[in-house]
Amino acid sequence: MSEGLALGEFHHVGVVVSDINAAMRGNSRFFGISKWELRKFEADRLPGFEDTGFLSAIGSNDSGIALELLQPLTPESPHAAFRSWRGQGMSHVVTRCSSEQFSRLEKQLADQDIGVVHFLNLHGKFRSVQIDSRPLLSGLGLEVQIVDEAGGFDALPVDRVVEFDYSPILPIDKLYHVGIVVNNRERATASFRKLLGLPEFLPLELAVGTSLSSVLLRGESIDHAARVAFSRAHGFCFELMEPGAGKGAYQEFQSRYGEGMQHYFPTICDQSVFDAALPELREEGVEVLLEGVIDGVMNYYYLDTDTLLGGVTIEVICPHNPDWMGVMGMTSEQGYLIGL
Repeated sequence: MSEGLALGEFHHVGVVVSDINAAMRGNSRFFGISKWELRKFEADRLPGFEDTGFLSAIGSNDSGIALELLQPLTPESPHAAFRSWRGQGMSHVVTRCSSEQFSRLEKQLADQDIGVVHFLNLHGKFRSVQIDSRPLLSGLGLEVQIVDEAGGFDALPVDRVVEFDYSPILPIDKLYHVGIVVNNRERATASFRKLLGLPEFLPLELAVGTSLSSVLLRGESIDHAARVAFSRAHGFCFELMEPGAGKGAYQEFQSRYGEGMQHYFPTICDQSVFDAALPELREEGVEVLLEGVIDGVMNYYYLDTDTLLGGVTIEVICPHNPDWMGVMGMTSEQGYLIGL
């Protein structure tokens, strides 16, 4: 395992949205997030970037789900380019590191000729760097925030606190992993290991008729195949998915957007719990996008939460057996790699 970039530890996922108020409400409704800290960044808050602006809303829940919703206000915003081609969706992961780690990171970026999209220094109170990682990491953006004696991002003034009183529609366990559509699994795993210092990936081959019993896309039985791989580091787990033959959620994502973060996996629950939640999900405009079945192991679902959550698709697993990992022949070490 290579050392990888000195990124610190994972803190949250950044989601670029078109309507931050609707996205706050939708994510609170789904995840049970009760409070958002809304900040407006423009002009005097962005020295050197006076012609840009964006809104940021940070929210988290008791299960450790942490999200930052970002709405660009100008074409020059750091997040406007992502919105121009993707619309809405998971843009990047945010890590937090010490000043000492950041000094190492700067040297690593220079030595490896990795560029920086933007660097913010807000009056010495907050420093962050957005690394030009998308070409290297299958569309994944990386933002590193420096936390030191000034207090970092959390010490910045909050413009407005937005509160909601929702319970989550489904049980929210934690962020198990984020799924990233890639064009080539082997090339992507090599890049992720080199840059992020990930351990060896766990590869899995998925195909209807062999490892998958059946797959339904919007209720229609389909042929589906994909080559996936899992690994984790910095307190964060990645699933890389190379679409294969047939149809599927990965194939549709790749056709529309190319590579990038496709799903967010926070829930493992009983089938009865999932079924009971479906009417409430439908009231919020959420339907099942894809259902896969591995007989004796699980049903897994991708929910069409794109509108509710601001471009984010949710994965849910409903095991058939309490020892579903054992039925699949997985060890605890392999379970760790897939985010369990």
